[in-house]
Amino acid sequence: MNARTMPPLDDDFDAPAQAAPLVSYESESALVGSLLYDARQFDVVSDIVQAKDFADETHAAVYGAVSALAHAGKPVDVITVHEHLQGRVDLLALNDLHNCGTSSQNAIRRYAEIVRERALSRQLAAVVTQARELAGDHAVPIEERVDQVAAQLSSLVADAPGEEWVGADAGMDEFMADLDERCSGKGEPFLPTGLAALDEQLDGGLRSGDLVIIGARPSMGKTALAMTIGMHAAQLRQTVAMFSLEMQRRDLWQRQVAMESEVALSKIRQPHRRMTNDDYAAVTAAAERIKRLPFWVSDRTGLNINTLRTKARALKRRHGLRLLIVDYLGLMEGTNPKDNRTTQLGEVTRNLKKLAKELGISVLLLAQLNREVEKRVDQMPIMSDLRDCGEIEQDADIVLFPHRPIHLKPSLGEDWRYYAVLRVAKNRAGATGDLHLHYTGHLVRFGNWHGDKPGTGPRRQDDDFE
Repeated sequence: MNARTMPPLDDDFDAPAQAAPLVSYESESALVGSLLYDARQFDVVSDIVQAKDFADETHAAVYGAVSALAHAGKPVDVITVHEHLQGRVDLLALNDLHNCGTSSQNAIRRYAEIVRERALSRQLAAVVTQARELAGDHAVPIEERVDQVAAQLSSLVADAPGEEWVGADAGMDEFMADLDERCSGKGEPFLPTGLAALDEQLDGGLRSGDLVIIGARPSMGKTALAMTIGMHAAQLRQTVAMFSLEMQRRDLWQRQVAMESEVALSKIRQPHRRMTNDDYAAVTAAAERIKRLPFWVSDRTGLNINTLRTKARALKRRHGLRLLIVDYLGLMEGTNPKDNRTTQLGEVTRNLKKLAKELGISVLLLAQLNREVEKRVDQMPIMSDLRDCGEIEQDADIVLFPHRPIHLKPSLGEDWRYYAVLRVAKNRAGATGDLHLHYTGHLVRFGNWHGDKPGTGPRRQDDDFE
């Protein structure tokens, strides 16, 4: 091959590629040779390949040296690379690679794409080999084996190169098109929660890519708040999925029916003793309405982030997905049982945030608070009350703390019976603060509160509530 002759650009090359179909040595040599010939082309390919993507050790070493020199702002040529490698690659070999190079950006980028594709193909082959080995390992439960393979396959996609830079000109065209669409009432980027005060605080609702933490002590309404938001989303024809690690799906169905029918949950739980004919008719009608909602539930226990991710992706492909509810963090498991609890839960929150961005969904993650909150006079939660995981605050976009004063102090009286405060403790895109909500305990749902906080205005009547 003469100094400026380019190798073919098609995916399949001659004899060497046939001997090793998962490797394109021609593309590797052409790529590193082009970088030796014109180091300015490194910026063209650095977002596509890394040194580990090269099958040939010499090519990998040369690319690594070019990368190190380029990032250090030092000159890159045959001599500087030879010096950087301290003689590990012969000078004549470097010169031969240099003679294979080209200055064509299109050709160089295509070589990089081929090198990257072959690297991923080799990784895929390795996963297939491991899958064959796992297939015969009957000592490991089949679901765990499938999860292992699925996690490795997912990592191949997650490790893919990022998107290209977008210039301000194209960015503003995209922004104005989106703005015009939303001004016309279409293309709303937010998912309304159905709680007016919360939607106002969040400038419209939940964004795609948001990880939202709902934290509280037991019986404060974590699940009720999540299901209130989830049911509202489903009624807007947005697909909702809920992983319930604590409750059986039967209990969730009962809660949904109570919310929708306005028949007390206690009656639904003991219909033979408490339910009237009118109640039964209301429940039946509510069940028919709920049947048409895109609301999916899984009550599998012992869930780790790999299994959850696989199931969420599958649901997204089959039915779409806009809101994912996980109830709750404390019952999630890490992928490595030898890790301490904080490390495991940190892995969960990190990966749930990544999943929200990857799938373009909002994730509601429920979390228990530690007992420190009970030592304070007002027992109002703060960020440090989040239990077992210091990374929650870092990973979360929004942190919500529902709090019902009358649950802790029944002597407050009837005015406080339906009152709840929702603290927005973190809001990455806006303001924080305390909101007033209405909580209907027998229907296990939250709603809008009208008027002042109890004790600061006229005595309220039950018909003031929604």
